[in-house]
Amino acid sequence: MFNDRPIEDPHLQAALNEVLAIYRRYDLAGAVMLVSEDEAAFAYPIYTTWNIVVEDETIPLGFRFRLKEAEQGTERATALALGTGHLLHQLKDFGAQTQLWMGDLLRLLKQAGMSFTHVPFGGRKLPRLGSHP
Repeated sequence: MFNDRPIEDPHLQAALNEVLAIYRRYDLAGAVMLVSEDEAAFAYPIYTTWNIVVEDETIPLGFRFRLKEAEQGTERATALALGTGHLLHQLKDFGAQTQLWMGDLLRLLKQAGMSFTHVPFGGRKLPRLGSHP
């Protein structure tokens, strides 16, 4: 799950690539957002040996969940499922914390007389995963 547009700043793209390499090297999952003066780049490097997320470039998000107890055995399948739940809950909590704290900081700046113009996601509607009403 990566940016929905090419990153224009080559330094920003290079930095994102370096951070993603660290996630892979240490078998970590998470979310990364890098912000330069004029642009932002993000990724959700969630492919690890301890969860059921596997890369699949043939589908829009570039990953799928794969868990086959018959192949992995009950104990390993359970550990992978629990690892996936842990990962997704941690990322959800981090997103909620980030939204709350950045909102608090923006309110503090507004109280100090500063204001900003910002159009979230360039005015595009956020894509959803799966079917949602």
